[in-house]
Amino acid sequence: MARLVEDEIQLRTAMAAVSSLRKFLPAGTRTAAFTTREPGGDAVRLATSYNVDLVLIDAPPALADDDHVPDDLAALFEQSPADVAVLAGGEMRDGSGVFVPFAGGDHDWAALELGAWLSSATGAPLRLVGTRADPRRGQRDASRLLADASLAVQRVVGVDAEPLLVEATAESLVAAVEDATAVAVGISPRWRQEGIGDTRRALVRHAFAPTLLVHRGPRPGGLAPHETRTRFTWSLES
Repeated sequence: MARLVEDEIQLRTAMAAVSSLRKFLPAGTRTAAFTTREPGGDAVRLATSYNVDLVLIDAPPALADDDHVPDDLAALFEQSPADVAVLAGGEMRDGSGVFVPFAGGDHDWAALELGAWLSSATGAPLRLVGTRADPRRGQRDASRLLADASLAVQRVVGVDAEPLLVEATAESLVAAVEDATAVAVGISPRWRQEGIGDTRRALVRHAFAPTLLVHRGPRPGGLAPHETRTRFTWSLES
């Protein structure tokens, strides 16, 4: 994992920050920090040269207020061979667990893998958040999907996951993760058209704990499904 900063004044702090995160990541994780004027391009080169599994970057300013992804970040999503996690929110804290809002999309599986490793490393409970049933639309709840995800996590990472069902609204999701140790959520599959999505914007805007927006790269993850699974949405706009 590397942290890229604008100038040498930030370099020592950045190196200390990534080194402190190593204990929360899988064994063998390597860390580095350096200055750059081309963060997107340098991150892609680093991920390619060192077979990186995860690129972790700070959330750009006003990410929660824009209806599009900044050009540099969009280029990183498009070109990175590894998963990309965009970090917003505060410091890691004692909370009620690592929460992963899960709807079954490709980026959700990448977020689940990251959340599972964080849970394993910290000892915090892993909590999968899905939608309640909506009888008006004839849609069942997401518990079966969460069960599939939980079985995959147990097989690969060896941690149990607790399901949590909430209403399919941004407000309900924000309330559900309010006391989280950390949150990992897949970016909207329509990020090219609508930015990170209304639900993710709400999570970032109200984030107290570290909140990671995850974009899945082309390298296959350990939890990636081999076939299409049923997917659920948080709202019509998410």
